[in-house]
Amino acid sequence: MTEMTIKYTPIRNLIAEPVYLKCDGNCTGITSLRCADQVFPASPYKDGVIAILTGEKGSEMTLTAGEDPIAPVEIAEIPGEHRISVSVSGAHFSDYVYDPAIYKPYFGQITDDSGNPFTRLDLTTREHVHQRSLIIAIGDVNGVDCWNEPANCGIIRNESVTDVVSSAAYGTFTANNRWTDHDGKPLMKESTRYTVYNQTDECRALDVEITFTAEFGDVVFGPTKEAGPLGIRLVDALREDIGTGTLSNSWGGIGEKECWSRSAAWCDYVGSPEGVGVMGVTVFDNEKNERFPTAWHIRSYGLFAANNLYFKGGYTLKSGESITYRYRILFRRREMTRDELADRFVLYTMNPKM
Repeated sequence: MTEMTIKYTPIRNLIAEPVYLKCDGNCTGITSLRCADQVFPASPYKDGVIAILTGEKGSEMTLTAGEDPIAPVEIAEIPGEHRISVSVSGAHFSDYVYDPAIYKPYFGQITDDSGNPFTRLDLTTREHVHQRSLIIAIGDVNGVDCWNEPANCGIIRNESVTDVVSSAAYGTFTANNRWTDHDGKPLMKESTRYTVYNQTDECRALDVEITFTAEFGDVVFGPTKEAGPLGIRLVDALREDIGTGTLSNSWGGIGEKECWSRSAAWCDYVGSPEGVGVMGVTVFDNEKNERFPTAWHIRSYGLFAANNLYFKGGYTLKSGESITYRYRILFRRREMTRDELADRFVLYTMNPKM
């Protein structure tokens, strides 16, 4: 690899933040960027690199490309188990599970490096059985319930997993799914890209990019409260009603009464489970999403969902059309001020290639 340098000046303070950098030259083989005595994970991406950078606002960073040995984000398909394993620097983070015995795939359980869970995964519960960790689901697709799981519920089946990348700075894969009614009549296609970054569990980002395609005719998303498309169920210790959790949003709302149904650029759910310490989950909406900022179906019992459909009305996808929803989810092990969360939201929106 020929020596290559990139000049970069952060617009906000960076603390192990994923940043897209365009570079002039061949990025093949890059695993790191060096700045003075700091070494940052970096990986080729499109016509540049994604790097996990730390730096002060306004500082002039001269980054030199290298091939340092970096423990990567590893995406691994587990043969015969209908799951994709995701680990970060050798620590298990989560699995993407598409078990045909279950009505829809889920991403979970999501944990920190020590195995402490952020999300609930209880396959025996009778309370909101469909809320398995992180799901992509909608409660009214051409009249079919693909959120709850009554006897005649819709079914989401994985058809393939593609675009798998394990690398120094990030790991990513795309799950390609078919949505049907209970009898197998197709409703639409879904392709969701999951990207995890090589950050510490002090704050680790998961990007979720969901594309629905009306491949089998018009798709009508009804104005249902039981919807996402992104739904997350938090572990009981983070619940607001019986746990240690507190809800807040980007405009200053606190608690379910001030956050549920409200539109906001982001929502946050943070608590301090006994014997564990601070654990928080923050979801950023994306300005490219329809009817941004989204309304939030966020509840004191631990449900955390982005839902325009109930609060702003249904949405129709004409035959042959597609729609994409993008979110960034932060899983963190420390307190963050609203100002820091706002900074991280701005940095997310300023990375158009990601």
